[in-house]
Amino acid sequence: MTSLTSLPDAALSGDRAAVLHALLIGLADDYAGTEDVRTKAALAAQIRGTSADLAAMKADDAKAGDPVDEIAERRAARGAGPAAGAGHPRARSS
Repeated sequence: MTSLTSLPDAALSGDRAAVLHALLIGLADDYAGTEDVRTKAALAAQIRGTSADLAAMKADDAKAGDPVDEIAERRAARGAGPAAGAGHPRARSS
């Protein structure tokens, strides 16, 4: 998880996740500090959008895994066995 930081500091860092996280905290603080129904509705929409952006970024990061694991997953998904010769007795080194 991204460490808590101010929005200006997060923006200067260039870390998009930190920016979204700081923005989300600021929006939540503003939401909690207002009684105006229209302002709450606008802030709620921004909170939902920012939360969705942050979740999508985390999902994309989770998908970007080890290339070897990705190849193994693709083989398993299509029902392919190990690489050609991997189980053959001559393929093993003595």
